[in-house]
Amino acid sequence: MNVLFVCSDNSVLSIMAESILRGIAPQRFGVFSAGCLPRTAVDAYVLELLEAHRLPADGLQPKGLERVRFPLAPKVDFVVTLCDLAAAEPWTEWPGEPLVAHWKVWDRAAPASPSREAMLRDGFWTLRRRIQIFASLLQRKLSPRVLQRRTRILEQSYL
Repeated sequence: MNVLFVCSDNSVLSIMAESILRGIAPQRFGVFSAGCLPRTAVDAYVLELLEAHRLPADGLQPKGLERVRFPLAPKVDFVVTLCDLAAAEPWTEWPGEPLVAHWKVWDRAAPASPSREAMLRDGFWTLRRRIQIFASLLQRKLSPRVLQRRTRILEQSYL
């Protein structure tokens, strides 16, 4: 199964998600990430955080959606959007009609974290918990509809 994580700039959240799923289940998933408006480089603190947790960080770089949507790209089975900009994309027009879930990681209305690094760490742990649950769901034989419903429940989890 191929999974695509999408956020606005593909330099923080979607990069973390890509690395986490690759680290948790490297043989079971094709994992990709992209951004609606990609930056030129991955956030340096994110790379440090991934390396500190012994997660794959080699070769991670921001990519635009066009890099994962071209005709010869691998078919995407599941799209996980991580921000409102990515959720607003026209996923119903995406080739192959992938299942789509929106996992809001940061609540912009919530009180701010004490520091940017603390916010990134919180995002990392939120993603790690959700991805572990997601990977365990996919070990079971679930219909696409049930899988999508259960995965959408993860959006509500601010564990």
